[in-house]
Amino acid sequence: MQDDLATLIRNTAAQVRARDFIWAIGISAGVCAALIASGLADWRLALVTWLAFMAALAVRYRFSSGRVWAAPVQRIVETELNAQEAELARLRMVHGVARVLPEPLFILDADGMVEHANPAALDLVGLTEVTGRHFASVLRAPNVFEASEAVLSSHEPATVEFTTIGGVERTCRAYIAPIETGAQQDGKNRTRVLIFVRDLTTERRLEQMRADFIASASHELRTPLASVIGFIETLRGHAKDDPEAREKFLSVMQSQAERMQRLVADLMSLSRIELNEHVPPRDRVDLAELSRDVIESLAPLFEAAGAIVDFAQEDGVNTEIRADRDEVFQAIQNLIDNAVKYGGDPAMVKISVGRGAAPTPFADGPPAHRAGDSAEQVAARLGVGIDNLIYVQVRDFGPGIERADLPRLTERFYRVNVERSRKSGGTGLGLAIVKHIMNRHKGGFQIESRLAGGTVFACHFQQAP
Repeated sequence: MQDDLATLIRNTAAQVRARDFIWAIGISAGVCAALIASGLADWRLALVTWLAFMAALAVRYRFSSGRVWAAPVQRIVETELNAQEAELARLRMVHGVARVLPEPLFILDADGMVEHANPAALDLVGLTEVTGRHFASVLRAPNVFEASEAVLSSHEPATVEFTTIGGVERTCRAYIAPIETGAQQDGKNRTRVLIFVRDLTTERRLEQMRADFIASASHELRTPLASVIGFIETLRGHAKDDPEAREKFLSVMQSQAERMQRLVADLMSLSRIELNEHVPPRDRVDLAELSRDVIESLAPLFEAAGAIVDFAQEDGVNTEIRADRDEVFQAIQNLIDNAVKYGGDPAMVKISVGRGAAPTPFADGPPAHRAGDSAEQVAARLGVGIDNLIYVQVRDFGPGIERADLPRLTERFYRVNVERSRKSGGTGLGLAIVKHIMNRHKGGFQIESRLAGGTVFACHFQQAP
């Protein structure tokens, strides 16, 4: 490009020189004619003088290089180009810094249109492109847009907090500041607005997690602790010398201690999941392969309970999803464990993985009742077709669940049958954990049941691209 520019400058200089030469011929000829006409010079002398001048001028033009003529202009142009290249390099560096920032960043023009949004900002609003759109239609936070308009008017920075609306609630703080670029339109400065968003969800969830953990632990641990303390007092009292009572009480104490251990483990697990619920998983996981791993790991449980387990996978279907492997493993494990505990004696459990909407086993006969998100609702929320969903379904053939109990099954510590749940070692947190795992994966969790016909749990995920 530099060579092309130099050639262009030299050619332009040559054209200018040729035009100047023609003008010099014309002007000098006119001067000679005027001198001859006024009698001030002899025509022969004037002609010789004009020819000598033309010859000298031709020699001067002939031996002066076009490069010499073009050199000053070329130096000026190159200086300007170097300055522009340095400015572009700075702009590219600023753009690169904005792209790698882990926090969302928006830049708006004076009309509130988005001029730039980094990848973290696109992830925040769940869109692939926002440039050229009005900010109010990109981020559903009216107080942030109102603050940006106030910053444009006052040229003073501002800070506001807002909560995003969606499947997973996120608490954020937006720092809004004016950017003076010096650019003008219609004689007025066109100020830009920078909006830098900091996600406070983790901090707020930590605070809430501490409060919930203390409340849950104090509530659920009170009964087993009181039981253990009561047995200890009995063993130190009249049952101290009774081997049969001592053995019985120690067995109950061990059972209560194990129950507390399971409860604390489930509470910690639920707290960790809730803490990261707003962070979407990035790993690729084969849901069918993962389900087989869960079944294999639970083989001792099936053997001890005498459960009959059947696994089916839809043929020729890619079952890869974006997921946290450990969390999805835990969700499937909880569902299968639940089916073994409440699926009859002996329990029959059917696990299936496929694409699209999980099939209902209750198409015929008395109506079944449902709670949770259907495949259609999940697909609409994600903005994809139903064929882009991958499901894992766990069915038991137990007594079924009453309609009134279905919507409450994912509540913490909710149990349909408290006594039976405690005897089977349940903590009342298993389905709550599954629900929060599905929330993090932006999927759907549905429960379908028919009295005397069993219960079906279905988890729908978006297929990995």
